[in-house]
Amino acid sequence: MFAPPEKCADLGELCIVRDGVVFVAKPATFIGWSVAFFGTYEPELREIFRAVLLTGGVAVDVGANVGWHTLLMARLVGDEGRVLAAEANPSVRGRLHNNLKLNRFTQVEVIPFAIADTEGIVDFYDPEADNSDPGNGHVVADGAPPKRETIRVETRRLDTIVSMANVERLDLIKIDVEGFEWPVLKGGEQSIAKFRPHIIFEYNAEYTSRGRADPCVIAEFFHRQRYRLFAIRRNWAESVGPENWPDNAEIWATPLG
Repeated sequence: MFAPPEKCADLGELCIVRDGVVFVAKPATFIGWSVAFFGTYEPELREIFRAVLLTGGVAVDVGANVGWHTLLMARLVGDEGRVLAAEANPSVRGRLHNNLKLNRFTQVEVIPFAIADTEGIVDFYDPEADNSDPGNGHVVADGAPPKRETIRVETRRLDTIVSMANVERLDLIKIDVEGFEWPVLKGGEQSIAKFRPHIIFEYNAEYTSRGRADPCVIAEFFHRQRYRLFAIRRNWAESVGPENWPDNAEIWATPLG
């Protein structure tokens, strides 16, 4: 019934109020198109944010994109809370900054690095913010076919940015980095063990070669950390393990005890 994002290039930006925040939606991009036509994007995840994040809380948004989820996190934790929003793509990060300024949020710190399990410099595929799917930016794994829109970016471990933020709590980590989720988790193992936050991360079997992990490895990691895993669907959640791991889903890791 609606024109897809790639056919909305001539439509202007829309300034939309949703969930108590102002968001600039560009219908030519997938997130902007979803918000403009349907009023939201990934509402099932946002329900979890509302349940987990309270005033004064702390969240980390790894792969913040233009800030759709970052903005809600910031509103939920309020002026007394903190949000660390990591986005390595420069043009997309510019849109993130603009959305934060519109809402006058000062509790959000933008992290201009790719989050990984080591610190150094990597190749990063960086589609322009006006691309139909700018959120597809990702670290280019060694040996992967080269792409034209590739830049060099610095990496930081999740443990490093959490430590440098001097936070006394960590309630939520959201990770959406197009197949590089496993290195992010490995680089945050100390913070996860210390603070035991809720963790939501994307899993897509098509992208597993980028982060070099399979469901058994990820499940064992969370078993050691005493977490339970759920695949998030639109209106329900299903407990998952290696035996019934989905090919494509948002996974919610909840701490036990």
